[in-house]
Amino acid sequence: MKINFVKKDWTKSNFITIISFTLKQYLFWMLYFQLLRLIFLVYNWSEIGDSDFVEVIKAFWYAIYLDNSTTGYIMMFPIFVTIIKSLFQTNFFNHLLRVYHGLFIFIATSISIAELPLYDEWKVKINYKAISYLSRPNEVFQTASVTEVIFGFLSIAFIVFIAIWAFNRWIFPKTKMQRSFIASLAHLFLLPICFIWGIRGGLQEIPIHQADVYYSKNNFLNLVAVNSAWNLGSSIDKNHYFKNTNPFIFLSFKEAKFKVDSLYNVPKDTSIRVLNIKNKPNIVILLLESWSADCIKSLGGYDSITPNFDALAQEGILFTNVFGSGGLSDQGIAAVLSAQPALPEVIIVNQPDKFIKLPSISSDLKKQGYYTFFMFGGQLSYGNIKAYLMTKDFDKIIEGNDFPSKIPRGRLGIHDEYLLNFFADSLHMLRQPFFSMVFTLSSHNPYDMPYAEKFNWGGDAQKYINSMAYADSSLGVFFNKVKKMPFYKNTLFVLVSDHSHNSPKGWHPYAQQYRRIAMMLYGEPIKKEYRGYKVNLYCSQTDLAKTLMKQLGYACSNYRWSKDLFNPYSKSFCYYAYDAGFGWVSDSNYFAYLHEDKSLLFHQFASKADSINTLKTGKAYLQLLFQEYLDF
Repeated sequence: MKINFVKKDWTKSNFITIISFTLKQYLFWMLYFQLLRLIFLVYNWSEIGDSDFVEVIKAFWYAIYLDNSTTGYIMMFPIFVTIIKSLFQTNFFNHLLRVYHGLFIFIATSISIAELPLYDEWKVKINYKAISYLSRPNEVFQTASVTEVIFGFLSIAFIVFIAIWAFNRWIFPKTKMQRSFIASLAHLFLLPICFIWGIRGGLQEIPIHQADVYYSKNNFLNLVAVNSAWNLGSSIDKNHYFKNTNPFIFLSFKEAKFKVDSLYNVPKDTSIRVLNIKNKPNIVILLLESWSADCIKSLGGYDSITPNFDALAQEGILFTNVFGSGGLSDQGIAAVLSAQPALPEVIIVNQPDKFIKLPSISSDLKKQGYYTFFMFGGQLSYGNIKAYLMTKDFDKIIEGNDFPSKIPRGRLGIHDEYLLNFFADSLHMLRQPFFSMVFTLSSHNPYDMPYAEKFNWGGDAQKYINSMAYADSSLGVFFNKVKKMPFYKNTLFVLVSDHSHNSPKGWHPYAQQYRRIAMMLYGEPIKKEYRGYKVNLYCSQTDLAKTLMKQLGYACSNYRWSKDLFNPYSKSFCYYAYDAGFGWVSDSNYFAYLHEDKSLLFHQFASKADSINTLKTGKAYLQLLFQEYLDF
């Protein structure tokens, strides 16, 4: 590389050329982010709903704030390079900038294309939680269809190729660019401007944040306006911050503890005995993948989708106001087994140093002489679930690769009908009393079950509701089989969802209606007078642990975040979490809180006094819960 020290060039033309060169880089990124936004919008066009054209177009205007901030980060290095260019006569810096921008084009494009199917499934933009799953890429490829994977890679390759070609053709001048000392000096002043006006968003007291681009009641349009790269960077930064500091401090810890303790303190520690337990009953938990209450008639949902579940409910004990603690399977399984509520942004099952400290139903029943058994038709590396289960005293864990190869399976694993058939045969062979848990998967995307579609309605959720119908039919076959087995008469079955799912009703993902799930007790150990009984208390899967252990007569004080649903004095309330905040539901009050905005997305209060007290109680709950997470 030949480098020549050059003379200062004060010509006006060189100054304009170099300033134009930098300005074009800036404009390229501002336009490119809008193009990626347009792709996201078109791909998820059905999410627009009733929003009019003007409301949709506003997303591109409001997006400028975060796009400008993101471009500011990207442009810091090119501006610095341009300053140095005034000293040397070499093409090295141009090559360096081509590589630099090419790398960021690839990163920005990959983020945007990757979040297309992610939003369709999770209803969020790509974040730290999603990136953490990339450490187990097999899970990503198993969930996505071959077509989606190929389309994704080809789309990234095509868009990146066109973008780099356009960048090099438009940005770099055809004639050789001369050096200009004045232009370089001007770039020296551009650095603080880039930081203050771009990255920080201006001179205001509070730097720019995601809430600045929120403008619509349609949350999808707000997400359209959010810059994907900025969102991911912010999510990663916050997760790192969470490792050491509680971001959810609203009250003094003394006041917060008082409010939370009052939720779980009962005047009388008594419980209605609904089980006959002369002999230790076997316990079987069927963890139902993505079962939403919207698809269950007995819970006020659509008719004819889950007739077998509805028939069981007539002879079991149905909990009518259960809300999924989180929105993911790893959150759901911790809520069911350990009574551990979900948290915004972080997942405790992903952190071995923390989940090792969680109690579990399996561990406690193991101490009481139960044989413990877990079965899943897929691979438990998903969400780090296997590592969690391995610390919860299961005598045997069976997952996808452990099944005979002849058993039919889809991309995620064994279809429900074959899984439950194998599970029934396995139960027949277990030493009693046993605690067994099976986790279904056919009602999870990609819905490739061997089942002719029964319903031709539901819009985007059509495949989902048909997968629910298939899962329910598999459930019916399972119970018809186990009823003929010797262990059945002394077995209590618990049917509970891991989390909810979008339905044709189209609830907002943070709304209480979206979070309603299934939970039921069923089996011969239930006293006849309680068969067909309904529990209307507001609750979550986290309340299963204490409820079950109380019925069995075992100690349960280690389940701090659980309440006994058969205690007449237990309070009716439920907490649930999502990435952006948390929700709270009680008999007459409800809210969904956005933490970054410090605002309520939805709310309904019986009175002004209730609004103040309920908000404080919910915030106190999250504050102590997150502090416990940090302290683990």
